[in-house]
Amino acid sequence: MGDGSQRGVGVEKKISDLNVVGVEKGRFAARLGDAHQLIVAGILMRLGFHVSISLLKGEPFDLVVFAYERPGGRQIPLRCQVKTSEANRSIGFVGGIRGGVDREYLRPSPKEYKYTTQHNDLIIGVDRETLDIYLIPTRFVEKWRERSKSLSKLKPLRNNWEILLNWNEEYLSEIEEELSKA
Repeated sequence: MGDGSQRGVGVEKKISDLNVVGVEKGRFAARLGDAHQLIVAGILMRLGFHVSISLLKGEPFDLVVFAYERPGGRQIPLRCQVKTSEANRSIGFVGGIRGGVDREYLRPSPKEYKYTTQHNDLIIGVDRETLDIYLIPTRFVEKWRERSKSLSKLKPLRNNWEILLNWNEEYLSEIEEELSKA
């Protein structure tokens, strides 16, 4: 940089910038998933929720988040899977597949499965561009035919902390109905 140029001057820097150091694509995908898991845990902790990070890799959930049946009511532990949005701005509802280096991919993979309430209770989608968080009850995913859904169709779930404050049949049914109209 002895030529007098100033690196980065006039270039907008955002918290959502990706891979500025150029890590190999497969390796970076794994790091991004880990980073989003920690970001989600931190945000939920900032909001006052109790969060536990699972140390077991390969399980269908990454976090345990304590939601409330009603505001200030009984706490309910939820098994949560954190998913990063795809480049096409959708969230996938499939497990059993892993990105990375030197992997052979069979489609569909014999290990691939769509999440159900036997796997987890909540899928937490992270928009890779904005870091918005989508709280998607797995019971909704079980009813959907799709294996992924566009973020634009999940807007009622974006940063909707009320889902964690009202984890009850009545509220979740209202949200599910609102989603069916979106």
